[in-house]
Amino acid sequence: MKKTYATMILGCKVNNFEAHAVKEMMDKDYIEVPFKEKADIYLIFTCCVTNTAESKSRKYLHEARRQNPDAYIVLVGCYVQTQKDNSVFKDADLLIGSKDKDKIKSYIDAHLKKSMVSSLDDARFENLALHRYKGQTRAFLKVEDGCNQYCSYCIIPFARGRERSAKMSEVLALADDLLKESKEIVLTGIHTGRYFDGEHHLIDLLKELLKKEDLVNLRLSSIEINEISDEMIDLLSSKSVLAPHLHIPVQALVDKTLKAMNRPYTIHEYMDRIAYIRNKVEDISISTDLIVGFPNETKEDFEMTLKRLKEINFSFVHVFPYARKSMTKAEKMPNQVPNEEKKRRVKEVIALQKSLSQNYLESLIDKKSHVIIERVKDGFSLGHSFEYVNVYIKGELKTNEVYDIKFTGLYQDGLRGEVL
Repeated sequence: MKKTYATMILGCKVNNFEAHAVKEMMDKDYIEVPFKEKADIYLIFTCCVTNTAESKSRKYLHEARRQNPDAYIVLVGCYVQTQKDNSVFKDADLLIGSKDKDKIKSYIDAHLKKSMVSSLDDARFENLALHRYKGQTRAFLKVEDGCNQYCSYCIIPFARGRERSAKMSEVLALADDLLKESKEIVLTGIHTGRYFDGEHHLIDLLKELLKKEDLVNLRLSSIEINEISDEMIDLLSSKSVLAPHLHIPVQALVDKTLKAMNRPYTIHEYMDRIAYIRNKVEDISISTDLIVGFPNETKEDFEMTLKRLKEINFSFVHVFPYARKSMTKAEKMPNQVPNEEKKRRVKEVIALQKSLSQNYLESLIDKKSHVIIERVKDGFSLGHSFEYVNVYIKGELKTNEVYDIKFTGLYQDGLRGEVL
């Protein structure tokens, strides 16, 4: 009888892609079960971006050991790569950092019990071949890894190493496989906008992917404001399958904080570019990441942040309290903001974000779009529109099918839709 395995995926879309690629390898010889069930093998893909993510990584490690004291437990990813004290992972049998994920199954087959974490100085782009996202309409496709930016708050360059990219020919081949089951592809990377395989840049890759006949939606998981070229904006405005949805991290809305963070733009450069994009691309959804409570952020700075959030009018804001991370420059900066004050500021941004999101949703009412149905629940067919808005359609429609719709009104965390 085949052994069982269970997987827990924390963190970003890159982690998601890597985990599914490993699962595809595991499925050849093992049977997957839910994480909350007793399994012979547990795989935990960790994250270290926030202190909460690190805490969850440890929590699931201990939970796996409680569920099966005799299980073989593998801890993978960024938290493992950056944590110098392996005693916090004493319940794990195998530690894999940000290299050699393509070897995980062979290590498991050999029942290896040790730390395989190694330096990222010579890290290559690992071609983790993922040929299908089981039963999912949306497939993530990792095209880039690593980051050279070294923002002062961010541990990811230490966790992932320097920038490196997949060959465009390999990306296109994987896309062909994924499109046999999924209708939407999301290009993802640690710094996706810096994709460069030695010959082709991101814009070249986008143009080639847009030629795929079976592709309904093509999205970018995240991109920096200074990497959105006029040529990319022209593609977005051309009514192609490149989705009118950009996630553009701002991180701070005050220049002194942006400078201290080592972000490569001023707030006015950011805002001017957003205005230009909105002028060119009708009804585009623009979401962002924001850090509050960065060292030296005063109450006046935070009030200016709220004011500029309203001016930019994002469709969604992912807000995080600043987390002190070892190895980063910000860790030793003076005037650290107290945790309670950071929590208060997060709550205030969340309250504002709800009204900003409603503004965007209301702007779409009576307009037309399309949706890929992802699931049916409680008498409604649910999916995401081209603009990445949650859509609820009364009745039971076919999953993984595309429907032209009209937005008819607000509903729960999205919009009601009517099939045309």
